[in-house]
Amino acid sequence: MAYTFFPESVKQIEAKKLKFPKDNVEEIKRLWTILNKKFKVKAPINIDEQKASNVNVVRALEGTANLNSIKSEARIIKLRLRFGNGSLGGRGAKNKGNLFEEQFKVDLENYDEGEQINSAVERPIKDLYKMYKLSKYKKFNVKLEGGKNTPRPFIFGPYIIVQSAKQKGLDLGTTVTDLTLKDGDKPKVYLSLKYGDTTTFFNSGIRTVLTPQEIKKGKILNKNGKRILDMFGIDEKLFCDTFNGKLKKGVIVDVWPKMKPNQRLALEKLIESGIGFGYHVIHKFKSGVIKSFKVDRAYMQKASKPKSLTIYYGGKTGTGKRINMEIFTPTYKLPLNIRDTQGGDGYPTRMMCDFKYL
Repeated sequence: MAYTFFPESVKQIEAKKLKFPKDNVEEIKRLWTILNKKFKVKAPINIDEQKASNVNVVRALEGTANLNSIKSEARIIKLRLRFGNGSLGGRGAKNKGNLFEEQFKVDLENYDEGEQINSAVERPIKDLYKMYKLSKYKKFNVKLEGGKNTPRPFIFGPYIIVQSAKQKGLDLGTTVTDLTLKDGDKPKVYLSLKYGDTTTFFNSGIRTVLTPQEIKKGKILNKNGKRILDMFGIDEKLFCDTFNGKLKKGVIVDVWPKMKPNQRLALEKLIESGIGFGYHVIHKFKSGVIKSFKVDRAYMQKASKPKSLTIYYGGKTGTGKRINMEIFTPTYKLPLNIRDTQGGDGYPTRMMCDFKYL
């Protein structure tokens, strides 16, 4: 189905010469007249020209117009009415592929057009419409942004943070967006789509500050490398022994009780930069369940406060050339690791921070 006819007058309805039964056309004309008169909307309905009974009332009237009252007033018997904005720009009924981002884009557009959508995504989409008043958009558009994978390297300022080149402060909307909801050409809402039970906040390079040369010598001299180790409470000798293959067995250390206030604050600032704010998360788990929530400044601040930190030298098994860490905040379990992600010489190249909801 595709709702592609947007009449702006009764004359346009008559001129279209719809191949519908006469009674259906008369109901459409009455419906258009009443909606236009009551709500002063230029194109209050949209029509699927292949289905004689399918007519949408524009979503701008959702919450204002009562469909049952309108049906009664317009003496609607033949038509099936629902709210929907139709196939604006000929976008309707196109299969965008199987990726979650692409499918959710299609679901958003289909819902906006008044089409039936998968029940699993209907609730989060309805929540988006309610939270951001999407029904009031003059022209609802969804732009697929995913795949950019904007790099967020470590920035060593007053605090160590992760930040993209074009990022301004902690507002990550344009950085993390996979789907941008627009009113015409104006961006309004940034959606960050996640899939899977464990996903990543950041994955940043450390090779230039924690170099193989210094690790081999067992002494970290790079100022920023030392700052990273100090922020997490990582023991320099154990760190070097781990990557030099000198660790005889794994070492697990709960460093949180001994961390100083400035270390805890530095850790909070890093987590804060990883989470940021200014976007909305749509997270689909492998079970099919979808979690939907707004990430604003208040959410970021609560979710960024560390409550514990445990370090695993040698990883969870104690035998790897890697360091694993676990941080708990009121919202997340944050598994971090420092390792060689490129399968090269075994010396660390990146730090990755994943998250799981508590």
